Amino acid sequence: MDIFIPTEINEDIVEAFARLMPQLSPDCRIPTKEYLEKIINAEGSYLFLAKDEKIAGTLTLVIYQIPTGRKAWIEDVVVDSNMRGKGIAEKLLQAAIDFVRKEGIQKLDLTSSIERQSAHALYKKMGFEERSTTVFRLLID
Repeated sequence: MDIFIPTEINEDIVEAFARLMPQLSPDCRIPTKEYLEKIINAEGSYLFLAKDEKIAGTLTLVIYQIPTGRKAWIEDVVVDSNMRGKGIAEKLLQAAIDFVRKEGIQKLDLTSSIERQSAHALYKKMGFEERSTTVFRLLID
């Protein structure tokens, strides 16, 4: 299993996101090639992909600067349902953790839906600790 950060978006990547995003959330929009290109070209935004014969999983890492320091956030972790249980998510997470460590960042956050208990077990296994915080969201029309 190869974990990499793409420097360009090809049709294999576009196809992978069309297949993976509905598995993450049935109502999410499928990113276009142009949108994925914006992500990989955005400062502080990194797509990590797991590929064997085809792309089997992804996560997005965002690094940002705020007055309290540089921080990192993981979003949109998804592994193809046909490939789960093979350690792919763990490899993706470890690659992101190693990247953040090399950047000298000391805090890495992520959120996860309450029902994703197997993901929670993996996050805890990898050293993530549940925080006592509340996430608020405002939907903008």
